[in-house]
Amino acid sequence: MSINPSDLIKDMLAAATGAAKGHAADLRTYLEARAKLIADGIVQLAADRAANLITDDDVRFSLQQIKESEATSLLAIDATLKAAAQDAINAALAIATDALNKAVGFALL
Repeated sequence: MSINPSDLIKDMLAAATGAAKGHAADLRTYLEARAKLIADGIVQLAADRAANLITDDDVRFSLQQIKESEATSLLAIDATLKAAAQDAINAALAIATDALNKAVGFALL
């Protein structure tokens, strides 16, 4: 049996995409929570500044604190993306291995 490269690529991409999509819901949930937290902080800063409870410098400082806090959250996003990529690669390799085994007629790998 010969391997059709176009079909193999299509099957590998489908498997990889399906595997990576499993992480999309986790990432979305995390990002929604972070966006809500940021929005709540910004709304509060605006209200406090409008009421003259804080100064412009306080607003700048608080915004910088929010930015620094979000920079650390990038580590969580990075870990999720790496897990998605690894799952995608593993799924694609499983399809490739299966195609090779079928082509040679036995479980070589």
